[in-house]
Amino acid sequence: MSRALVVWCLVGLTLVGCSRPGVPMPADDASPEQVVRAYADAVHARDCDTADALVTDPGQSWCGDVDIAELTVTSTTREARATETGDGSTVTRVRVDITTRGGDESLPDGEFQWSYLLDRSGPGGAWRIDDQGMG
Repeated sequence: MSRALVVWCLVGLTLVGCSRPGVPMPADDASPEQVVRAYADAVHARDCDTADALVTDPGQSWCGDVDIAELTVTSTTREARATETGDGSTVTRVRVDITTRGGDESLPDGEFQWSYLLDRSGPGGAWRIDDQGMG
């Protein structure tokens, strides 16, 4: 075997070994907690296709900007979405303890409490992350 072929084989094996597997999309009947965990796993794996598909606005996805190193769900509550004309649809808030790396001032590195607000805006009425923050 030629030396060039050996080098190309090693490069190919290295690239395959370094690629991260994609995170599977949760089923349409997945719970809000399962959707949040899948989102965190996708952000951690830098699987931005999956992470972006789990939020109603891909501009709210942290994928590629920060690493969600750890996430523990601490509580889940049902709430009525506030609107200008009164209460809106029922949404679910998933509160978590989160550890991030590679963040900025809007989502700094470290451990803190965070929450995700989910509504049923995905295919088949699947839960999707509509908002997130400290509240």
